[in-house]
Amino acid sequence: MRKIEELANEWLRFFRDKELQEEKNKSIVKEEVSAERLRKSKGKRPQSTTSVVKNVSKKRKVPKKGERPPVVTNEITQRLDEFIVSEMNGTDVKLVIQKTLYKSDTLKTQNRLNMPFNQLQTNKFLTEDERQIVESYVPKENNIEVSLLGPTLEMYKLKLELTMWPMLSTYNYVLKTNWYQFWFDNKKHLKEGSKIQVWSFRRDQQLCFAIVCVEKPGGKGDVV
Repeated sequence: MRKIEELANEWLRFFRDKELQEEKNKSIVKEEVSAERLRKSKGKRPQSTTSVVKNVSKKRKVPKKGERPPVVTNEITQRLDEFIVSEMNGTDVKLVIQKTLYKSDTLKTQNRLNMPFNQLQTNKFLTEDERQIVESYVPKENNIEVSLLGPTLEMYKLKLELTMWPMLSTYNYVLKTNWYQFWFDNKKHLKEGSKIQVWSFRRDQQLCFAIVCVEKPGGKGDVV
């Protein structure tokens, strides 16, 4: 009986010593890991502000290619629609395109406003005869003379021409001939980077367009 008790006590001491040794080993490992992390952190340079900005920018959502931003509807567009219908007796009012006004749209050497097919809100603003004219490939014969209502709701003094240009990836409707002069006279309202809308309407059956700025580069709309 005494031998059994002695054997049991030896086993208890053995397990206690083993547990103490394991706890000691764990403590040593933790200390070594902490020391290693501290050593590595001292050797690292603090992350620069530029790196932080880059990391944040990578997380920003980028619009998918081909996605169209929502059409802006505000006091400016409502006022334009009312003015065309009530003051000018215009009919068949349609939003043709909403686009950003790029630098190339403001260059004198270009003298045109591009309206890519893949950004159009509608392509049903031409009669069949007009469509055949602009889609013709005969130089100087594929133009339609149009009037243009400016962002201050005044009909521009000079006529412009509408035509169609084939591009590599799409086709473009183009407002040209006196476009640069129109933009220059209205550059206070049509700044580079602005979001603009081009509307079509009929006046005495003649095709007309209207252009307004619905959102300036800073985010606010123009004042009509």
